Amino acid sequence: MRILLLFVLALTSDFLFAQTLRGILSDADNGEPIVGATVQLQYLRSKASPVSLATSPDGSFVFESIRPGYYSLGVTAQGYENKTITEINVVSGKEQILELSLRRSNAQLSEVTILGTQPGKRPLLPLDEIPLTKDQTLRLPAMFFDPARLAMAYPGVAQTDDGTNNMSIRGNSPLSMRWRLEGVDIVNPNHLPNAGTFGDRASASGGGVLMFSAQLLDNSSLLTGAMPAGYGDALGGVMDMNLRKGNTQQHEFTAQAGLIGLDLAAEGPLAGKSSSNPASYLVNYRYSTVGLLGQMGVSFGDEQINFQDLSFNLFKEGKNGSRWTFFGMGGLNENIFRHKTDTAEIKFYKDFFDIDYQSKTGIAGASNWTPLSRKSWIKTTIAASAQMTERSAVSQEYPDDKSYDDIRESKLSGAITYFQRLHPRWKLYSGINITHQKYVADSRQNQVSILSKDHQYLQMQPWVSLQWMSRQEKTQIQAGFHGNGYGNPYASSSASQNQYFFAPEPRLSITQMLAPEHSISASAGLYSQLPAQWLLNRQHEFQQAAKYCLAYEWSPNVQWNLKMEGFLQVIQREYFVTDFRTFGLGLNNISEFAPYQANSFLSTVQGDTKGLEASLERRLVNGWFMMINATLLSGQYRLDEGADLAPSRWNVGKIANLVFGKEWQKEKRPGKERTIGINGRVIWMGGVREPVVDLELSRLNNTTIYNYANGYDQQSADYFRADLRVYWRRDLGNRRSSTFALDIQNLTAQENVAYHFYDPYTDKIETKLQLTTIPNFSWRLQF
Repeated sequence: MRILLLFVLALTSDFLFAQTLRGILSDADNGEPIVGATVQLQYLRSKASPVSLATSPDGSFVFESIRPGYYSLGVTAQGYENKTITEINVVSGKEQILELSLRRSNAQLSEVTILGTQPGKRPLLPLDEIPLTKDQTLRLPAMFFDPARLAMAYPGVAQTDDGTNNMSIRGNSPLSMRWRLEGVDIVNPNHLPNAGTFGDRASASGGGVLMFSAQLLDNSSLLTGAMPAGYGDALGGVMDMNLRKGNTQQHEFTAQAGLIGLDLAAEGPLAGKSSSNPASYLVNYRYSTVGLLGQMGVSFGDEQINFQDLSFNLFKEGKNGSRWTFFGMGGLNENIFRHKTDTAEIKFYKDFFDIDYQSKTGIAGASNWTPLSRKSWIKTTIAASAQMTERSAVSQEYPDDKSYDDIRESKLSGAITYFQRLHPRWKLYSGINITHQKYVADSRQNQVSILSKDHQYLQMQPWVSLQWMSRQEKTQIQAGFHGNGYGNPYASSSASQNQYFFAPEPRLSITQMLAPEHSISASAGLYSQLPAQWLLNRQHEFQQAAKYCLAYEWSPNVQWNLKMEGFLQVIQREYFVTDFRTFGLGLNNISEFAPYQANSFLSTVQGDTKGLEASLERRLVNGWFMMINATLLSGQYRLDEGADLAPSRWNVGKIANLVFGKEWQKEKRPGKERTIGINGRVIWMGGVREPVVDLELSRLNNTTIYNYANGYDQQSADYFRADLRVYWRRDLGNRRSSTFALDIQNLTAQENVAYHFYDPYTDKIETKLQLTTIPNFSWRLQF
């Protein structure tokens, strides 16, 4: 009742108050407040002098009476690095809260430009890490408030289909990416895992949209290259997500309605403002209305799509500066396809079938960060996650061609990270990630089992990393060791069921500052990953690869950043399928569930992916921003020693992105602002790759059969897509702000090819196109 009353008062109040930006500054090594640091706030739309103040005895700072818009914030403190935080978006109806940590330093360094970090979160890596912010997710076009889609605007990352957030990282399969939440591995946290897949079956690493709103996210990252120790069981990359805590001083609400869904969020304190141990809540609920787009003529393959989810994050500050968080989320989704009753509408074999797909996902966990001394801390996280998917396809016309899939996956994951500052120039990070995995799958064709899986195992990944910096901090070396091991502690005593596999993985990275604005970085390491769960058996060892990266970076100021990088990944152990449907199909070319028999795998695949990346970014200053990047890559493999090299599935050859935006802001009168913005994105990359469809064999088996003898040697025309976002925002004092926006994906209605397939009804090879133009009108209210 109290929250409902606050909700009504916020909507009906017309009082005008200035905006507030506040935060807290702490030592990155122990979380202690940094007292007396200079914090300088600069409004990015004028040349007015910045406003400065000093942090209080508890490390806090508060800027009041500031107008809405984008700001940068500079922090300096004796004995610490200088830091600049850019693209801080201040809007009415919501306090902007920053939690910053500074690293101790004895040298005068150039500006370290970031978007904010919390105690217990490691600093950004010098290479191969893409920071993803909530503001970018809300600002860029056709993101659907999904950080995974935001990552696809950066170099080296390719979206595999318009209808999904599945991504290929530097020529790797989407299956080679792992999802982490608060430092632990979780199941696929996406709605509609079958979205954008060839066989309309579940993928293990993506879906139509992330299961929880970007409004819950703190700064997160996608790690793409030679990752440091602590990140493992992923040959492609890791999506490392963190949840933000709610406001500890006042209640705030967000409501958003659009053509794809309804989104409601609330946050606020769970303890009084004077409490010495602040606490807060943050809760979000979403319900999809994608059916509205269908009524407007937008085609999603004639499918009825629905999803909803509920998420929360509770925060409590404990004794001695410790922090507790309790988080959870659950999601339901379905898509339904009904057979065509009008014979004039029947175009393909699929039109004779009723296809039902549904998925349920749940995640719950707790995390604690505790300082142990002035030089050390420990973070512990435990989480349980599970996903259930079911799919059935039946037809009255073809009763002998019905199929059914039932997949159930669960993980109980824990992670411990320990930090110790050994010396002003030496730091030690160590920890262990433990995951208990259970997987059950039953796939049937005409009531006959074609795949049955029921296994569980314990996976342990101990790791240690030692960081050294030179006296003037111009050279940084990070050497580490990561171990990846798994086995079944519940298996019988027979040797075939009680095997334990372990992969040692040394890691090394070196960064050298050539000048205050210039640096080069190099990294190398070994990496391993388990095969997909539906392919795994007790005789499978890890897939393995070696990675090498070399990068150059130029940061002349806080606005501009130029980066170039070369990468090489060499496959050292890989598996491929040998049955009649998939002969020569390597695991790195698979992206979705398929009922292949596990005993038909051999481990003789060799290959590599290599490429060059370049990116130029201008952060949002004076009302405009820009990012342009390009990637050239090549991926190839051979099935056995002496065989010819063949192009891999994800070898698109090139990826180019142009992202730009402009805002015009005007103050109608004191306390009332109007902002109009236009943001765009253009994507150009090589077309999808496929093997040749074997028409005769496909006819014989009444389904699509590819010939993999020459790999993925067929490439479609280049992919092109332009997206646009236009928005109008009103800021009214500090009580509320409203934003009206129109997002258009595929503005030019480009007909990009998704794949080719054999259709038994037409008895020929057909072309499946990706999504056409998708408009999304939305209204967002913050108060």
